[in-house]
Amino acid sequence: MKNKGLFAYYFLDHHSIEIGSKKFPNKSFFARKFELESLHNLKADLERLNIPLIIDQVGSDHLATLIDRYSIESLYSIDFATSNERGFMDKAIKKAKIDITWIKDHSDLLYPLQKLPFDVMELPEVFTVFRKKVERYHAPETPFEAPENPLSNGLSIESSKIPSLTELGYSNSTIDDRSAHPFKGGEDAGWERLDHYFWQTEALAEYKQTRNGLIGLDFSSKLSAYLAFGCLSPRSIYAEIKEFESSVVANQDTYWLFFELLWREYFKLISFKHRDRIFKIAGILNRSYEWGENNSLFEKWVDGKTKDDFVNAAMIELKSTGWLSNRARQNVASYWAKNLKQNWIWGAKYFEAQLIDYDASANWGNWCYVSGVGNDPRDRKFNTQRQAEMYDPKNDYRRLWLQ
Repeated sequence: MKNKGLFAYYFLDHHSIEIGSKKFPNKSFFARKFELESLHNLKADLERLNIPLIIDQVGSDHLATLIDRYSIESLYSIDFATSNERGFMDKAIKKAKIDITWIKDHSDLLYPLQKLPFDVMELPEVFTVFRKKVERYHAPETPFEAPENPLSNGLSIESSKIPSLTELGYSNSTIDDRSAHPFKGGEDAGWERLDHYFWQTEALAEYKQTRNGLIGLDFSSKLSAYLAFGCLSPRSIYAEIKEFESSVVANQDTYWLFFELLWREYFKLISFKHRDRIFKIAGILNRSYEWGENNSLFEKWVDGKTKDDFVNAAMIELKSTGWLSNRARQNVASYWAKNLKQNWIWGAKYFEAQLIDYDASANWGNWCYVSGVGNDPRDRKFNTQRQAEMYDPKNDYRRLWLQ
């Protein structure tokens, strides 16, 4: 049967997140700004291909209505691991009055599940074992080529207007000039950032040496938000790494960015193996701890008013910008779960609400890991004072955010 047409669909979710006695928007101002910028870029790119973009703020009921109205026969998406995402699609398909085929793929992964050297249910519980297996047996997939010409589209449907931050209830705000992530959302901006980090500055050649930095633009790639939102694919970034290695330099630093992509991949696969257990208090290990739920301590942690100035600086950066370096994230998470012994789920939910680069698998997998209910075989605890001495020896970071 000839294809009648195609439209793209995006659910703009703005439910609130409850943490103890507090309620937060599910996206901070900075995260929502990045999302809307990315949607504007996506809408323009799709319209050049004659594909309308539907922005939905209702949910699965509206998607079911669209399916029926336009007699949609096939629904395409990446494969989802957890019930929240799967449930949304399942509800829409079940509510629709016509039969529809849901076609899922793994184009957001370096390795499709069917090409792993093991069944996903046999995924090793230690990252190093996983890494050695996939590196030995397979190279990542190559990225898809984008279509160049407009598609023939028989659907009489127009793109949605993308709401503004004000229309979504956000007051005007400005990007903090101290931010290490003052980047615009969208595929074009993602490629501009990659071009800057790889080709203009060649900072990739020193990535492993600088990645634990805390201040500035180029101590790390800053590609995580573009990955999380789908502006850039891990396969495209890997292809650029290999091009850089063949034309500039191949060393431990360039490999290490691939190494970090493998960590992202690993937590994606962990979510396929363990499903919703990544959201449970006992984690994937089903391990029982006594967790506190102190609202006053939570407020102090969020506001950067704990007894630890390194943690405080990081939490103020997160609240002020929607972003934190990997080193800072590990420290504040360990402090919340291991020092204060508070419910790690509260911390994971706060990160979900705040982070520009929130990704469910990476966020919840990392929180399980650092809280002792995940994939850390050593169940380590960060000594935040020692970490401050190592990574902020001149007190520059703390001075920047605590002034």
